Amino acid sequence: MISVDRAVAIVLDTVKPLGAESIPLESALGRILAEDVVADIDLPPFDRARMDGYALRGADGEVAPFRLRVIGEVAAGTTFPGSVSQGEAVKIFTGAPMPAGADAVQMVELTERAGGWVTINQPTPTGNFVTPRASEVGAGQIVAEAGREVGAAEMAVLASFGYSHARVGVMPRVVALSTGSELVEVSEEPTGAQIRNSNSYSVASYARESGAVVVVGGIIKDNLNVTCDALLEAASGSDIVITTGGVSMGDYDLVKATLLEIGAEVFFDQVSIRPGKPTVFARRGDTLFFGLPGNPVSTSVTFNVFVRPALRKLMGDRAPLLPVVSAIAARPVKDGSNRMSYLPARHFVSEGRAMVEPLKWGGSSDLVSFMSANSLIIVPEEINDIAEGQLVSTMLLPKWTNIWN
Repeated sequence: MISVDRAVAIVLDTVKPLGAESIPLESALGRILAEDVVADIDLPPFDRARMDGYALRGADGEVAPFRLRVIGEVAAGTTFPGSVSQGEAVKIFTGAPMPAGADAVQMVELTERAGGWVTINQPTPTGNFVTPRASEVGAGQIVAEAGREVGAAEMAVLASFGYSHARVGVMPRVVALSTGSELVEVSEEPTGAQIRNSNSYSVASYARESGAVVVVGGIIKDNLNVTCDALLEAASGSDIVITTGGVSMGDYDLVKATLLEIGAEVFFDQVSIRPGKPTVFARRGDTLFFGLPGNPVSTSVTFNVFVRPALRKLMGDRAPLLPVVSAIAARPVKDGSNRMSYLPARHFVSEGRAMVEPLKWGGSSDLVSFMSANSLIIVPEEINDIAEGQLVSTMLLPKWTNIWN
């Protein structure tokens, strides 16, 4: 049995990015940049006004009030054809380029207009309410690095610098399978010891949230030949095959045996993690295999700790791990395990402080309680009790990551 850190390191050392492709900008949201984005122009491309008001010479504005002759106006998207001389001003609107000769702006609220003249009621030094050319970005500057996820802000940056197409990491192809003769499809009514197959839906959803293209492969019954055929079929044309269930030590836990049967290299099959100890990671040819435990909470935890980083690295993400932040325990945390524990929790802010409280849950099969989790409290192997008010490490789950970053 290996440590969580060692298992994550093995996964990331084994995974190599899939490569890049060029796609239309409108399809780039959520993808990972595969090249640096470089500014092709200065931003702003000219000295521009930050306020509606009057553009003037700072030399005229040292002592207020003062009176200037208005010689015209300039709006955003237009330019003033003349030049501002001593004693003159041009009415200007936010975002408009500064007229030649003018180097300051005073907001309209501090002026009084009378016919062709304006009185400025406050001193207006050079540079007042003016954004200089290239003060935000200079042409040739890298504005977004390869390995960054494209969000709404990145879309604006790409568009601003002429990227009608974006070069991004290829999306991994994932097949999700559930093992177990006790499983039935969602549309069926379970009888006896049967349960509905929920893991295929959670794993597929997590994988799609991570950026993968996912195929749900259905249920594999507990038979070695059937499992071999299913894994070989799933591996054909996919980058990662994810199975749930069948990884413990029972007679019907066939995933590891099947992986060895089809010639896969198994990197690890037990990790010192709670929940999720019997997690398997293997490779056959160019296809990676993750065998996750079948209990729903174990499935979710091990996906986010091990599988998600693999998917993100395949896409070229420079920071493939979920963020881990510090928070104050809102109530005591009890953990009797001798493994690294990842306990479902609720992360929140109270009186300006980041807080976290463990959720009440009935174990690794309690999928209903896990719906309320937005984070996982990480309890190291050597610690059993965390007191209220103590600082703890917390892994933020995917749908909450952007809120807390």
